[in-house]
Amino acid sequence: MLGKLMKYDMKSMFRTFVPVWLLAPVISLMLGLSVRSMIAWEKNSGSALEFSGYGIGLITIVMALLFTGVMIGLTVMTILFVIQRFWNGLLKEEGYLMFTLPVKPWELITSKGLTATIITCISVVVGIFSCLLLTVAFTDEFFLELMSFWSYIKKDIGEIGAVFWLQAVLFVLLMIAGMVKSIYHVYAAMSLGQLFEGHRVVGSCVSYLGISMAFSVIMVVLSIIMNLVIPEGWLYDYYNYVNGSAVTFSVVYMLFLLLITAVQIIVFHIITERILSTRLNLE
Repeated sequence: MLGKLMKYDMKSMFRTFVPVWLLAPVISLMLGLSVRSMIAWEKNSGSALEFSGYGIGLITIVMALLFTGVMIGLTVMTILFVIQRFWNGLLKEEGYLMFTLPVKPWELITSKGLTATIITCISVVVGIFSCLLLTVAFTDEFFLELMSFWSYIKKDIGEIGAVFWLQAVLFVLLMIAGMVKSIYHVYAAMSLGQLFEGHRVVGSCVSYLGISMAFSVIMVVLSIIMNLVIPEGWLYDYYNYVNGSAVTFSVVYMLFLLLITAVQIIVFHIITERILSTRLNLE
């Protein structure tokens, strides 16, 4: 049943986001090409002022405005999607229909959470890819310097060995887990907001800030404890990166962050599930 719930949410998601996902890289590529043409024109003409009267300058300005608007729109749409799909789907009128389905509250929450995570990940990838396409505006000299820098990085990767790829995998997992945590943080805050009769939006905002402050204090305390537990040599080697203990520290630290993030996700999920199961009062 969880798969069917996600399929329903995914269909709604793709109808809304696919056009923006396709538009962003196209505009980015056009902007990069127009900027490259502008640079080439300036070099040939010898003056940037001569360029201002030509149509390609206007095209560049329009493409820059469109690119900025699309990227801002993609960010805002993603945030609103995370909030609106949960608020309208489970906490308002649509919730009457959802809670009549033969599914448990945790399945409804998980469906919304996984769908929101997928859309957020895709939006982030599209945003990064679109920004990378802007590199077509750079000169050939820049790409030669970039290749030289990449060769230097490859040498360092070869010296570190397989541990580098372990660090890379842990980093990606940490980024995804961070997205899931942020989404469930919002869900827990909106659920707690239902306990504020007549002031649910305000209650959700207050709950979000309260949860953030509480976990910030906890993270500070845990960081202090970790600094006391970890051998001092590890910290020194981490900043100087002189031997294997630095790599060990980075791996241990990322695993620690993954564990803390997983615990937060579980706590947020339990808070949300308990309120939806026992204290939910649909509008």
